[in-house]
Amino acid sequence: MSDAKHTARKFALSKWPKGYRIAFRLFVALLIAAASNILLSLWLDTPKMARIRRDNHNLVTQYTILQEKIRSAEHTLADIKHRDQYVYRPLLGIDTLNIPQVYSDYNDSKYADLPDGEYGEMIREGWLNIDRLTRELYYASRSLDDTQDLAENKEEFSTIIPAIWPIDRTKLKYVSSLYGMRMHPKYGYWRMHEGIDLSAPKGTPVYATGNGVVVGSGWRPGYGEIIELNHGFGYKTRYGHLSKRYVQAGDSVTRGQVIGEVGNTGVSSGAHLHYEVRFRDNTVNPIHYFNKDMSPEAYIDLMEQLEESTKSN
Repeated sequence: MSDAKHTARKFALSKWPKGYRIAFRLFVALLIAAASNILLSLWLDTPKMARIRRDNHNLVTQYTILQEKIRSAEHTLADIKHRDQYVYRPLLGIDTLNIPQVYSDYNDSKYADLPDGEYGEMIREGWLNIDRLTRELYYASRSLDDTQDLAENKEEFSTIIPAIWPIDRTKLKYVSSLYGMRMHPKYGYWRMHEGIDLSAPKGTPVYATGNGVVVGSGWRPGYGEIIELNHGFGYKTRYGHLSKRYVQAGDSVTRGQVIGEVGNTGVSSGAHLHYEVRFRDNTVNPIHYFNKDMSPEAYIDLMEQLEESTKSN
């Protein structure tokens, strides 16, 4: 029956014009070739596919090498940052540089145009790591520029750093409030206390804690009578609740110079000096600067006294 059908088809095909028969056979041949090519491509790479796979493999290898280089650079930067924070800056007596933006990743919209697909996540991770490394390099550069500048101007820096007590310690009654969060004695709610309050008799002389220029002298809400000094190198100090001011904006002052007297002006519950130290417009704990005017033993003793004073108050 099969042979009969084959013979019938052959007979029917023989009835076609010669041109049609040739075209039909070419079509069948092309169809068989296309099907064979598709089947072979499932098991064997074409030259083009082999080249694409090879290029993709090289791309993955290059990204892997790049990630290793980024990790190596991050380790190097971590070592530089450690030495900057725990060796150079303590030697120079300066605070750690604070640039919060360095630790925040960019918005996701920055990476919206990156390709998706099989390698999309790898490419995105690469860009994220490069951007983080760039920010860390910026931080390291800024920080080392600061320490280099201060090291080259060590003699000048040693005179401007806020390094002494702002009042005579023999006049100090107690530390009425430390730096940090506290229950405000007047407002009755928790808020940041950006300085330290030194309780002393009204009229006690107030000293400039480092060389500088007066950038503010007058009345300010909350602070009452206040003096603000700019010491340079990013440092400023504030002296609030004064009863008298002896300097005006634009005056140059030297460390130990009397610039005012302790008072009870502004939002205050008793005679005391509110003293602030600022570095790059951020407040820092003034207590950490008192040890420059004290021996290590005296500093430890002071910290113990402050802890006891805080408990009793």
